[in-house]
Amino acid sequence: MNRFRRPCILAFALVLALVPRIWAQSQATTGVIEGIVLDPEGAIRPGASVSVKNTATNFEQTHTTDATGRFRGLQLPLGPYRVMVTLTGFTPLTRDGITLSVGQTVTLTLRLEVSGVQQEVRVTAETPVVEVSRTEGATRVPERAIQNLPDANHNFMDFTKLTPGVSVVQGPDGDELTINGQKGIHNNVSVDGADFNNPFFGEQRGGQRPPFTFNLDAVQEVVVVADGAPAEFGRSSGGFVNVVTRSGSNSMHGSAHIYYQNDSLEARAPEPSGGLAPKPISDKYQVGFTLGGPLMPDKVFYFLSGDYQNGNETKQLDPDRIQQNVVDAFAALGSPDENGSIQRSNDAFVALAKVDWHANERNLLTLRYAYTWADQENGTFDVDSWGRSANAIEKVFSRAVTGSALSTFSGNLSNEFRFQFAREDRPRPYNGPNIIGQSRPLPDTAFDFAKGYRFGMPFFIPVDYHDDRNQFNDNVSWIMGPHTFKAGVEYNRVVSSQTFRGFANGIWKFSSTTGFLNYANNSNYVECSDGSSSQTGNCPTGTKVTGPVIFFLQQAGVGGLTVDQAGTQSIVQEEPAVFVQDTWQPMSNLTINLGLRWEAQIEPDPITPPDQVFFSAFIGQTKNGQKFPSDGKIPSDKNMWQPRVGVAWDATKDGKTVVRGTFGIFYARVPGLDVASTRSTNGSLGQGIYRDSTFRNFGGPLPPAYPDLLPASQTTAPPNHPGVYVFDENFQNPRTTAWSVSAEREIITSMAFLIRYNWADTKHLLRFVDRNAAELGSPWSTGLGADGTNGVGSLTTVESSAKSRYWGLTFGIN
Repeated sequence: MNRFRRPCILAFALVLALVPRIWAQSQATTGVIEGIVLDPEGAIRPGASVSVKNTATNFEQTHTTDATGRFRGLQLPLGPYRVMVTLTGFTPLTRDGITLSVGQTVTLTLRLEVSGVQQEVRVTAETPVVEVSRTEGATRVPERAIQNLPDANHNFMDFTKLTPGVSVVQGPDGDELTINGQKGIHNNVSVDGADFNNPFFGEQRGGQRPPFTFNLDAVQEVVVVADGAPAEFGRSSGGFVNVVTRSGSNSMHGSAHIYYQNDSLEARAPEPSGGLAPKPISDKYQVGFTLGGPLMPDKVFYFLSGDYQNGNETKQLDPDRIQQNVVDAFAALGSPDENGSIQRSNDAFVALAKVDWHANERNLLTLRYAYTWADQENGTFDVDSWGRSANAIEKVFSRAVTGSALSTFSGNLSNEFRFQFAREDRPRPYNGPNIIGQSRPLPDTAFDFAKGYRFGMPFFIPVDYHDDRNQFNDNVSWIMGPHTFKAGVEYNRVVSSQTFRGFANGIWKFSSTTGFLNYANNSNYVECSDGSSSQTGNCPTGTKVTGPVIFFLQQAGVGGLTVDQAGTQSIVQEEPAVFVQDTWQPMSNLTINLGLRWEAQIEPDPITPPDQVFFSAFIGQTKNGQKFPSDGKIPSDKNMWQPRVGVAWDATKDGKTVVRGTFGIFYARVPGLDVASTRSTNGSLGQGIYRDSTFRNFGGPLPPAYPDLLPASQTTAPPNHPGVYVFDENFQNPRTTAWSVSAEREIITSMAFLIRYNWADTKHLLRFVDRNAAELGSPWSTGLGADGTNGVGSLTTVESSAKSRYWGLTFGIN
């Protein structure tokens, strides 16, 4: 703990030292309106009274311009605003038509007229399209776009794909977003300033499988920060997606929608080989609503939303897509009609309730409850060449309570506190078919990938999983002259609880369909390197066994433990963080953002202590010039220091041109998925037992007769060369060093052209390496047991030894 306490105490002391001069906007949930007041000759005018008023809720802040003629309205709720300026001797000025977005700083130049006949000057104008004081590269998808652009899935995450630098990649649990070439699991998604990430898989809560996780009509704005994020943003080496939900106002407003989709409205897709594919038999409807308004005008506001979808699809597949003799073999086992059509459901329901209380002009409180449910039968896989049995049910059930308190103590001092309590359940059950006469489903079975056949229960099914997240943030802000300082502390604790059965039902891979059929009829059947085959398991002298079983793996407990007992665990990960940042405006057209962030990821201890683990005798040893990679622990990274620099220069001083430059170091979190196997599959709680028809059976027998499992004598005895997982003792969290330079210019009213160059270099990327592979000499295959003949099979090591480099040029029009 001492190693953890030192950097934490040092960083916290730095925050306390800077509190007397801290300020900046909360970029997660609010925005800033700032500006300068000038007279007709362009001279600055201190002492002017500036009212900043939200015209939807009548929330109002009053400021006085300082010695440089500037004012800043901090931590303002999002929405439409009116700015009014009064100064003795000058005509009052009103500026309408200002729309404030999340994290946005609207900079205004307000020029007064000398008092005369005219009693008021009123100007209506759009919010500037170029944010000349913003240093980071952010793309906003406003409410107007979200409500009016077509989106077949009605999912807010789809809109992030419209932003420069964002694309889709395959992740561990479906499609994921990659921002500027970084891993999809290295992004940070937040809703109303609260983490919206699944701590186990690393993706957003609910994953990519549910059709939606929020009513799209309840989303006010989506912002993607692709580069140059200030020190307030952390736990990501990729990008940041921030979603803000709508709130109520003084006027009651609402919406309702009904969407219906049926196969009669669909066209037939062209086949690559020519002709048209058969239509899927589908039927889907979706109904939803939003309603918002005042509970107490000018004080308390509510917003409610709900969305329900019921969808079903029967995919019409080629009835001859799988060889008939293979279909017949599985029918004899208890799974008829593997060649049949596949029926899928796609049902979901989401709800949101939100209350905003404007206690007074100095205190704003928000409380939000979100609920998500989804059920997708046969939603795990969608591969035409796979049998009907190779699927499972995808379920999601989550709820979250979040809240915030914005407090303004004076014109210069303010504070923001946010919290979240959330839980997500993601069970993945299997509903058959079972082997005739047994309660066990068919094991996962794959044939040669030339035909792409696959049958049986997916190897990672069934899974019981849920996670709990407690999150607390507190940010203190202060204005002091041209400096805008901000500092904050954060504590994020997640517990991922699961029962992972892995390969308990066995996973088989055969070299061919013929090999499968022959082996299933005679477990001693082998294929030989001279092309012959043997029904006795023996090949001719001088030849080798080459198949047909090229891979068999079974998960089992150790020492009498069941697979459920060995695979049940709770993974506790803690993420404390501290940051400070200074937004400095040495000149009216120059903004410099300097920040420093420290964070840590505290990993759980292994379930089995290092001196009791199966491979304990290997720890600290060196064989064949290779040191055993693990010390039996899971390293925690407590030295994630992240400096950030951003510059924005209004080169032409007209608010229409900005040149930006950014530099920063960003660390990513390690998902619980990468930790789980090291804690359970260690040869002491659980073991992976490997077999094939060729080699590395370590003196053991050939794989069992399909579809049987290994007998108890081979799983309950002391492990014999089990497959184990370990963490490299020098493991570190992924770290990205990134910089960018860009230029943006308003070319016509409300339209700006952007050009940007990004560069990112990532070290310590996570990867899995078998450090006992034959290519490395299998150094850890012997040396354990009384006679030294035992050892480990595969030694899957979680390493931070990979790296990547990305650069890209972006052109855009805003």
